[in-house]
Amino acid sequence: MSGESNEHAFLVSHLTDFVTKRHGCGGNLALYFDDQMYGRERPQRIGSYLPDLYAEDVPRTFVVIGEAKTHLDLISTRSRRQLGTFLRYLALYDAAFFYLAVPTLAKPAATTLVRELGCRHEGVKVQILTTDIEY
Repeated sequence: MSGESNEHAFLVSHLTDFVTKRHGCGGNLALYFDDQMYGRERPQRIGSYLPDLYAEDVPRTFVVIGEAKTHLDLISTRSRRQLGTFLRYLALYDAAFFYLAVPTLAKPAATTLVRELGCRHEGVKVQILTTDIEY
């Protein structure tokens, strides 16, 4: 995440808080996110892409990938390939969650993109997060 915009950093922070509250209540959540400023271990690459967030419980019963996208980044060809790679990876697991954090005004574009990509990966639970999402 180094070199990313303040908007992207805010979205990753929002995503991390959401995943921690949603999936970390048992205290057995292994959480990795792409921000070395906090001295945490970064996620492993999936294909050639590094997710903003990767989480799983220990022992593993579910897998989570989270990605934050600004509006301009969301509509890029690279993002389409990246998100498709993440969804194909998650489809390998029985319990898988994909969270996409975007600015509120980008939600319609995110919804369209997820709908186009997600139809081939029906077992993956997908949720779009915006800054107005309630926990």
